[in-house]
Amino acid sequence: MSVLRSRGVSLEAPAAEQQPSASLDTGELPPAPALLGIGGYAPETVLSNAELEAMVETSDTWILERTGIRERRRGRADQTASVMGAAAARRALERAGSPTVDCIIACTASPDTLFPSVACLIQRRLGLGGAAAFDLGAACSGFVYGVTVADALIRGGHSTLVLVVATESMTSLVDYHDRATCVLFGDGAGAAVVGIGESGGLRASRLGADGAEAELIYYGPRADDPQSAPRIRMAGKGTFRIAVERMTETALALCADAGWRPEDVEHFVPHQANLRIIDAVAKRIGARPEQVIVNGDMFGNTSAASIPLALAEADAAGRLRRGDRVVGVAFGAGSTWGGIALEWALDPPAATPGA
Repeated sequence: MSVLRSRGVSLEAPAAEQQPSASLDTGELPPAPALLGIGGYAPETVLSNAELEAMVETSDTWILERTGIRERRRGRADQTASVMGAAAARRALERAGSPTVDCIIACTASPDTLFPSVACLIQRRLGLGGAAAFDLGAACSGFVYGVTVADALIRGGHSTLVLVVATESMTSLVDYHDRATCVLFGDGAGAAVVGIGESGGLRASRLGADGAEAELIYYGPRADDPQSAPRIRMAGKGTFRIAVERMTETALALCADAGWRPEDVEHFVPHQANLRIIDAVAKRIGARPEQVIVNGDMFGNTSAASIPLALAEADAAGRLRRGDRVVGVAFGAGSTWGGIALEWALDPPAATPGA
């Protein structure tokens, strides 16, 4: 197991009593890379629990009790990861004032094709030729990995503005004969423009992985039938326990790194794996219901896209205010996990006339 911290590398998590670094205790912090724009996109087609009842042996009651998911979005064949990602990116760029970015990071586990990269396809759709572009694979942890990489590129002087796009066509990968997994996943995309802002910004980030847990979630044939078609496979009980542990540990460590108390964080944004995991993590970190941003009941598990999609929805609703403390944490296949702690750098969007 490895844990990467935003200000150095640690081979193991610090002791619980470790104090935040001195640089975090000195009041006003210098400008840091921030989310200068956020945007989301989900396909129009809704796949409800009632529709799944006709496809696999399940029920609305069974799905709600085990996942809390009521519906999810399912893209058409032509709504690939790059198509959805470009749509979310346009909204993020518009929210940021339509700047010119010099790097595009696409975070996805469901690319249009093995190559060219989703990032290059998004770049072509946006007309951003010349910007660096590459894909990043960390499954459901993709967005927090992508923001952390963008932060490092900016701090290192390699980029000025980075477009991080998390986009997933997960329904193209599921086995609709496997009720344990097909009820979970949905399609969607979220994007963020990362750059130095006037205020706020990233205060801490953590990344971790343990390849010894690779069998928990994987894409391939069934373990008991090597000749079966490759699809998403999951060990449900083991995944639940480890996801709760990793996301809880990461959320508490991020708060400590940033010099915050969990009760003072305005918004916890967990990966929308399912509502049972979210509830368990919230309980362990002592988060009140109003602190936790949840939209997985309506979108399902959109993998890497879930955190930026939730942020985009909260931003559009005016729920996020400049200076709000935000902690996002995720766990995914690999296994991978990670999180970001940031001060929100945007004012609520102007109200649409007549709204």
